[in-house]
Amino acid sequence: MDCGDERFFTDHFREALDKGYIHAYYQPIYRSITGKMMCAESLARWIDPDNGMFSPTDFIPVLEQNDLIFDLDMEILRQTCEFYSELRERGTRVCTFSVNLSRQDFNHAEMFDRVTSILERYDVPYRAIKLEITESLMLEDHERFSDVLQKFSDAGFSMWMDDFGSGYSSLNILKNYNFDLMKFDMLFLKDFSLKGKKLLAALINMSKSLGIHTLTEGVEDEEQKDFLIAAGCEALQGFYFSKPVAKMDLITLLDGESLVPESCEDQSYWEQIGHLNFLSTHPLEEYSGTELYANFSNPQVQGEGVPLALIECFEDRVEYIYASPGHMRSLKELGYDSIEGLEKNFNDHRSDRYLLMKKSLDDAIRTGTIRKVDYVANDVYCSLSIKLLARKSDRAMLALHLRTFDTEREVETAKEIISYSNSLFATYELAVLIYPEKGISNRIYTSNNLPVYDKEPTLDMSVKKFAANEVDPVDQERYLRFLDFSTVLERVENSPRGFVQGVFRMRWGGDCKIWHIARLSRVPTFEEKTYILTIQMIEGKESAALDKLYLEYPEMFG
Repeated sequence: MDCGDERFFTDHFREALDKGYIHAYYQPIYRSITGKMMCAESLARWIDPDNGMFSPTDFIPVLEQNDLIFDLDMEILRQTCEFYSELRERGTRVCTFSVNLSRQDFNHAEMFDRVTSILERYDVPYRAIKLEITESLMLEDHERFSDVLQKFSDAGFSMWMDDFGSGYSSLNILKNYNFDLMKFDMLFLKDFSLKGKKLLAALINMSKSLGIHTLTEGVEDEEQKDFLIAAGCEALQGFYFSKPVAKMDLITLLDGESLVPESCEDQSYWEQIGHLNFLSTHPLEEYSGTELYANFSNPQVQGEGVPLALIECFEDRVEYIYASPGHMRSLKELGYDSIEGLEKNFNDHRSDRYLLMKKSLDDAIRTGTIRKVDYVANDVYCSLSIKLLARKSDRAMLALHLRTFDTEREVETAKEIISYSNSLFATYELAVLIYPEKGISNRIYTSNNLPVYDKEPTLDMSVKKFAANEVDPVDQERYLRFLDFSTVLERVENSPRGFVQGVFRMRWGGDCKIWHIARLSRVPTFEEKTYILTIQMIEGKESAALDKLYLEYPEMFG
């Protein structure tokens, strides 16, 4: 038989349906970041006992031209729902499936009822079946198509646009219809040119900005996969992952370890996360709906892109799920060469990383708003923004946007920070950084032209020398107890606010004794444990009140 003989397909189609020669094959669709199967596309295959398998490109156009495609589509839907029911009964984690609707299907007034009755026959929830519709279908009868599309959407079906960009009115379609997902073809990247990359990235960027999920089919190699992940495409499909397979072959894959399907809870979780636009210059603001204009014209295709990461927060730990090249560059500027090292540092609850981040992460999860942290690490000024994307029973996913100060404006910002820091230090008489692991200290500010006390062999010797020369004799013993390094660090760690403080009279080398407040605080940094000792004068009525209080209740001062 000549596979190009159209009459063979029209004459034998009913026989093929009745005798089971029409089969649904399934091509897995993968979540780009997790690598789990999020869906499988159901594709028609005609396997004739005498002629073998026919190519869909041979028989599908013939069936479309002869108004037979509706019965083919309904049979593929029926087999898919039957398979869904079988998987559920055998205890296999059930994923979702996508099925294709042809343009002729919309000429059948009973289509909606036929589709829903098939799902109800096999007790398949509407959310489990994604309906794929080609762009060209929408160009023929806008009113009829719009009514049917809305009917499916209202019933709870997820509507996917297939082959977006292949027609002539794509932007009008986006304006006139609401789709849950846009499906692109790797034909955009057939030669993997920069122009093709920019075009596909721009389409992904635009879809995300409109709140539409994205999927790319036809992925054939690792380079394409890596590009699409960096561009923020949520779902991938193609021969690089798997060819379309028969039902029993898919069951074998599902029973093995190589193919892990998402649970329903995971799918809902990742669909929320999937709205994050990796290419936006303000991804967290855009996700929150506070960034009005998306960066359509200049998606971050070249270079390292937006310094974006996804982290998953559990009760006792944090795990990086994704980090863009730009985010990795920022981390390296902070002194981290690997995600593993950063996770280890943060998950040590005694580390500076943990102290710096814990409250901000908790606030982001609790409020759902963008939380910002500005800090200095490894002599680099950084700004970290955190936004909750999704949460489920035991975890929450957050997006991190980590910027380092490297443009002219950011350098000016850093200079402002330095200027304000100097103004802040001017309110103290003394500020000293203390590094207990190294046993050293470093005076960073003084307003009293004090001698250098941080050159002694040990911290204890520095403290004792300072107390002997600068603290009023009446308070020296109490000051030494306050700054006893065998106990003070533990007291700081156990303090709810991360510091301990006391009031003491200082002489600053003279005869006049003045009340001061001394505070030892933990410094949130990415390096070794660091503390800052600040001493600030108490003036006026407060100082007089302390004199009176000390005379009447000296035991209150310890």
